[in-house]
Amino acid sequence: MTELAKDRTSRSTAARGKLYLDLATVIRKRILDGVWEPGDRLPSIPELAAEFDVAVVTVRNALAVLENEGLVWRRQGRGTFVTDQAGDRRWLRLESGWESMLRLWESSKPRLLQVMDRIGSPVLEARDGEPAASYRYMRRVHFSGEVPYAVIDIYVDRGLYAQHPTRFESEMVIVVLESMPNVEIKSARQTLTIGTADVETSKLLEIPLNAPVGEVRRVLQDRDGRVIYVGEAVYRGDLVKLERYLKKP
Repeated sequence: MTELAKDRTSRSTAARGKLYLDLATVIRKRILDGVWEPGDRLPSIPELAAEFDVAVVTVRNALAVLENEGLVWRRQGRGTFVTDQAGDRRWLRLESGWESMLRLWESSKPRLLQVMDRIGSPVLEARDGEPAASYRYMRRVHFSGEVPYAVIDIYVDRGLYAQHPTRFESEMVIVVLESMPNVEIKSARQTLTIGTADVETSKLLEIPLNAPVGEVRRVLQDRDGRVIYVGEAVYRGDLVKLERYLKKP
């Protein structure tokens, strides 16, 4: 049984999602694992269709996704090739220094999906700090180029949001907070857990249903120990890697 067939039989018909995204995931994994290296020519579309027991149009759509991501390039009459830039596509380092994370956030392009003035407060743990009086809620999808890599639910202190609403809705929230002279970020903590994409997440991030994802929760405190920001993000698992330098004692 092929990799794709195993995935297809593990889910009900109603939960499969788009088959071409499943196929793109399988091909992407082969490229990331080095089965096909930069410069290699992939099997022809009919050969891939036969291997995975799918229609030719499904293969074409899957390759179009990977071409949009920069993993492959296609030329009529020549075939499909792995790009020189393929390498390690897990470019998003979730465990890094504050300054490097700010640079990453500054280069991101968020697309605002929803803003709500009243949705209640985020669920806080005792160690998170004291809650703000109220929060502004936003939901966003973040892009690198044209590739969606994260969907995030954001809670930001409503009083701070009111000072720069346009910036908060168009820029990365943490970058805006860091730039505000009246805000001193005392602590920033993030936790990572591994999960799988639900129906809504798979649609927003253009990944198969139940694909692996990284779930990251970030909490920022101001100098008074008040929680001014909570971000609950879901990242595409095929783009994320955990990297941290360890020091010997």
